[in-house]
Amino acid sequence: MRRISEGMPGGQDLRAIEVGENLWAIVQSVPEAGYSETALTRGLQNLDWVGPRAIAHERVIESFLSARALLPMPVFTLFTSDDRALQHVRSDGVRIRRLLKRVEGRVEWGLRLTFDEKGARAKVSSRPVTSGTEFLARKREMLGINRTRLKEAQGIADRVYKSMSPLATAAQRRTSLERAAPGSRLLLDAAFLVSAGKSGAFRSAVRRETRDLRAAGIAVSLTGPWPPYNFIA
Repeated sequence: MRRISEGMPGGQDLRAIEVGENLWAIVQSVPEAGYSETALTRGLQNLDWVGPRAIAHERVIESFLSARALLPMPVFTLFTSDDRALQHVRSDGVRIRRLLKRVEGRVEWGLRLTFDEKGARAKVSSRPVTSGTEFLARKREMLGINRTRLKEAQGIADRVYKSMSPLATAAQRRTSLERAAPGSRLLLDAAFLVSAGKSGAFRSAVRRETRDLRAAGIAVSLTGPWPPYNFIA
C-alpha cells in the first residue's frame, strides 16, 4: 500500500493496517484533545473548523482512487485504537465485502443541469424585431420564460437522465435536492457509477447528449471521477 504524508489537522502517522484477505483500512492517529466528543460537538458548529478537516479527509480518500475497490468512511469516524477499528471492520465484514464488490473497478461521476434563466432571457431579447407584433410576441415570451421554459427544461433534464443511466452500472437521482424549493432552478442532480475503464466513453456521451442544451437555457456541470460516495449506503 502506498503511504501518504498528509491527513487531518493535528494528526500523525497516517497508515494502512491490514484487515485480511487483501483488505486494508487507512487510519490516522489524532489527539484526543482536538477530537474528543466535547471537541467535536464544539467544532461541528464552526464551518472554519470543519472545512479543513473535511478537505483533508477527502484528499486522503481520493489519493486511493486507483485502488481496485474503495469504500470511504464518513469524516470523523473515530476509534480508540487500531484494534477497535479492525474489530469494527471485521464485525461488518459481510456487508463491507458486498459493497466493495459492487464498486470494484468503478468510479462515480456527478451530473448537474441548472436552468439558466438569465441566459434564456438574453437569447430571446437578442432576437431582432421588425414590427410591433413581433415586439409584443417577444415580450409575452419573456414573461413566460419562468413558467414555460422551466417546464421544458425539466422535461429535457428527465430525458438526459434516462439516456445516461443505461451507460452506467448504477445511477441515482437526488430529487430531494432538485425539489428543495418551489420553482427550483436545479433541474438534475444525479450520480452515476461507471466502470473506470469506460469513463472516457461516458464523458463523451455526456458531451454529445448535452451539447445543445445551452441554447435551451440549461447550464451543464459534469464532475468526477469521485470515490463512489452515493453507492455504498
